[in-house]
Amino acid sequence: MTIPGVSVKYISLLIGIIFSISAWAETLEEGYEAVRSGKLDEGYAILSELAATGDADAQYGVAILYKEGWGTDKDIQTAFDYYQKAARQNHPGALFEMGWFYQAGENVTQDYAEAIKWYEKAANEGHPVAMYALGGLYYNGLGTTKSEDKGMVWFKKSADKGYPPALEFVNEPLR
Repeated sequence: MTIPGVSVKYISLLIGIIFSISAWAETLEEGYEAVRSGKLDEGYAILSELAATGDADAQYGVAILYKEGWGTDKDIQTAFDYYQKAARQNHPGALFEMGWFYQAGENVTQDYAEAIKWYEKAANEGHPVAMYALGGLYYNGLGTTKSEDKGMVWFKKSADKGYPPALEFVNEPLR
């Protein structure tokens, strides 16, 4: 059976794309599974290949591998570069890590105001640890005007997501 105006070549191409997309998604999971099961070299190989295609989840994974030195040499600058690539695509974990780099002054000049920018992006993507970190910066006036009220708003949002340190902080008897 043929569909008027649609060539067999086009249908074959479409089927190929569908199968390659599903294989790609499985490969990403295979990369993460290899890392989880201790096959770090294999995980690094799979994730770095996908990261080169622009996949934010793979870029985030490769960043972790470089940061920790798992399956590859430890290289904080390369980790930072991969986190930055994933963060440009609004990957919540990468956005948080960018904030952490600036808050800690790890591989960059410490800059609380810059950390706030990254944490806000991650928090707005629903990242509970970023919400907690952002709350701490506002609560203590680091990189911004001190506002315990604004800090508590972020602590409570983090607690609402179930983040244990936030739950503990907002439920302290003196609060």
